[in-house]
Amino acid sequence: MARIRKPTKQHYAPSQAVMRRQQDALHDYDRRVRAVEAEWGVDRLPWLVDEALRGRFEAQMDLLNKAIDEMQDVEHQVSVTLRGVEAMVNAAKAAGHEPLTGEYWEVPMDDGKVMAITRNGYEAGKVAADNRDMVVYSIEEVALIVGKWRKDKAGQITDVAKAVFPGAAVESIATKDLIDDEIPF
Repeated sequence: MARIRKPTKQHYAPSQAVMRRQQDALHDYDRRVRAVEAEWGVDRLPWLVDEALRGRFEAQMDLLNKAIDEMQDVEHQVSVTLRGVEAMVNAAKAAGHEPLTGEYWEVPMDDGKVMAITRNGYEAGKVAADNRDMVVYSIEEVALIVGKWRKDKAGQITDVAKAVFPGAAVESIATKDLIDDEIPF
């Protein structure tokens, strides 16, 4: 979801009651958006709907931010924006998209921590939020890490070993012993 900007100018609400209603409306907005992001992922929902709906929602966010900046019409703009959030949820479901599952694969690490690997970055965000004690990576991040590692000599040797011995598994890595050592036989 788009983030609400903080006011850039200093304005004063017409009264304490109006200011309280504006704050209450913004708290309602924050609660609903946090719930939607927990279910669908942070900033994921706008990309699951068609471009026209996404554009209308972004335009509405501009109106909400302007209302906050000017401290006028905040309650109305919050209600319209929340209808836009619900429209995106309904459109995503109608298009066959599903909320995040929170699924992951886990493996113990040698330092005693548990690593979780998710199918994408959105799932990684959900798993990390739900399991703060885990080390969480998306499969895309794992590919980047392994891709960089494969450029090193240890990674190249591992690639050769796995090609020569199909089904071989990496059990340990000792890179300092691999650099330009002679084979002792």
